Amino acid sequence: MLRRWGSLLAFGFASCSGVFQHDRPAPIDYAVIAPAATGLRIGSAERDITPPVGGYMAGFDLGRTSASISSPLKVRVLVLETAARRFAIVGVDNLGVMRDDVDWLKAGLPGFANGDVFVCASHTHAGPDLIGMWGTYFLTSGRDRDYLTALGAAMTAAVAEARRNAAPARLEHGVVSMPPAGLVRNSNRAFVFDRRVHVLMAKALDDGRPLGTLLHLACHPEVMPRRNRAISADFVGALCDEWRARGHGQAVFVNGALGAMVTPAVQPRDEVGVRHFGLQACDLAERALAAAMPLPVDAIEVRRRDVYLPMASLGFRLGRLTTVLQRELYDGDARSTVGWLRIGAFEALAVPGEVEPALAERLRAQLQRPELVLFGLCDDEVGYLLRQQEADDPEFAYERSMSACASAGERVSDAITGVR
Repeated sequence: MLRRWGSLLAFGFASCSGVFQHDRPAPIDYAVIAPAATGLRIGSAERDITPPVGGYMAGFDLGRTSASISSPLKVRVLVLETAARRFAIVGVDNLGVMRDDVDWLKAGLPGFANGDVFVCASHTHAGPDLIGMWGTYFLTSGRDRDYLTALGAAMTAAVAEARRNAAPARLEHGVVSMPPAGLVRNSNRAFVFDRRVHVLMAKALDDGRPLGTLLHLACHPEVMPRRNRAISADFVGALCDEWRARGHGQAVFVNGALGAMVTPAVQPRDEVGVRHFGLQACDLAERALAAAMPLPVDAIEVRRRDVYLPMASLGFRLGRLTTVLQRELYDGDARSTVGWLRIGAFEALAVPGEVEPALAERLRAQLQRPELVLFGLCDDEVGYLLRQQEADDPEFAYERSMSACASAGERVSDAITGVR
């Protein structure tokens, strides 16, 4: 009997790529340039996406279910409209959303092309499991389809409200540096993290009122501790709420190169620490706003390219074998996406996972754009993205195990340099 089960398991591992399997589609290089010479309209909005208590939570340990609500989860939206085209940056309080689900969510936004919408997960470790990997020990998927449906409805409603709120706008962009210690740390390699905090604010042309702000910094939202069972947006919620309370209007948070392993340095690791981090981050964002310069926008430009990643790591293979990870494959590989967004002189890369800071700096150097912003966990979650030297380093064994494959970072990097 044991031999029979062993044979079945071996067969399953060998053939699991046949589950949800498709032929690889013809490559499509997506490129859009929308002139903004006749003006730009910008609006923003948010919706509550807090799930019912009792569901599986993503991140940290398997089988962890929520028992209370510490802070609400939100979907936050910034919409930019030219005379001919609409774009959206969407921030979701979640650990990560898979590519197939992101495509489905985008399909519910009337008037928007898929490639013109950037769906960025905050990566909170105190939200519901939208991937499926954090159920009961590979026996039960943690993914709740009803919650995904509710998220889709909330996103559609937030985008519709943002469009109603849109007004002729001008943009300002500012950036400051985080302190080298006290707020964020790299638990693998001390002081190796992106210290930049970016603020991109839209103001109404008529009276200067805030129409929406993009807030960007790189850090795991895991002030709430490993054993936490309270639903929480972590410091992202505290930051965005404080931004509004200080009179700056709606904020949309996008994470950056948080991988391997950029994490909060604040204490205590509870609701008090969440509030403390949010206040400090808001202070930094206000400094960036005070130093912000006008950002003329001649056009909004988007480029996209698919990237295919082997599902080689043991955890990913087990997840697919047991169907808790319902990830479509194309000729044996998972399809993900990279992108490039230009709003005037503001440029951002859309990256589908948790980028290690050294890989992010290498990309900036290769592209000769030292201030390039990285939208992490954008339109997909494929785990950690490392340079090959880190992927081969025993120090990064955990991060390698939480990636689709050891070469995922290099494959994504190659696709990015190709798209830009």
